[in-house]
Amino acid sequence: MFDHPVVDVALGLALLYSVLSLVASVVKEWVSTLLSLRAKNLSKGIGTLIGDDYAKRLYGHPLVSTLAKDRKKPSYIGAETFASALVDLLAQDENGNPVVAMEDQATKLVDQLGDDSALKPALRALTNLGAETVDDLRRQVAGWFDEGMNRVSGWYRRQTQLIIFAIGAIVAVSANASTVHVVQDLWRDDALRYAIAQEAAAVTSDTVSADSAQVADAILQSFPLGWEGEDPFGRQEGVQDWGAGT
Repeated sequence: MFDHPVVDVALGLALLYSVLSLVASVVKEWVSTLLSLRAKNLSKGIGTLIGDDYAKRLYGHPLVSTLAKDRKKPSYIGAETFASALVDLLAQDENGNPVVAMEDQATKLVDQLGDDSALKPALRALTNLGAETVDDLRRQVAGWFDEGMNRVSGWYRRQTQLIIFAIGAIVAVSANASTVHVVQDLWRDDALRYAIAQEAAAVTSDTVSADSAQVADAILQSFPLGWEGEDPFGRQEGVQDWGAGT
């Protein structure tokens, strides 16, 4: 396409590995959804932040429970929603009757918590940072929640990185996506190299995002991938495996 084989081969490789990366990302999202990784990490993070007892009550609060689907815990809770639900729970007695109003002093809400409450030290620290009224405390709790969710995001990223690595390895091996083989085929086959270079130049982010699965499948079929009778372990036909027959 650019009348230079090196450039065309480079374009082809860039397209190939971009599409393989897209495939891995799509499968990763499917696995994450199947395993409810976001919801599980969020639940773990909230439990770490406010304690398991308060976390259980929080998930039962109407502001949070309505976010759940199919009886599963929500995968996302906004900071304002979390703060409003938590402060609302803390401002009630055991019968659900309000004992603290939003315009009351924040210290009143903190003081009415038991000394064994896991939340009391954290809320006391927030009042020391300038939360005067209960409404001020609610805003402080929202910021505190956002900071805690940064840690949860780190957990999720580490998990998904492992998933993507595993998926990438499986896709690369199953498709025989060897850089050396692809470069050799593109270098030797002028028509193939030209066709793939044209396809690489025509592909845009809008094209790929329109229907990722179909676009990726169509592009990958253009490449010389697959084993085509080759043994993925490099054994030659007619040569017995070293462990066979023993």
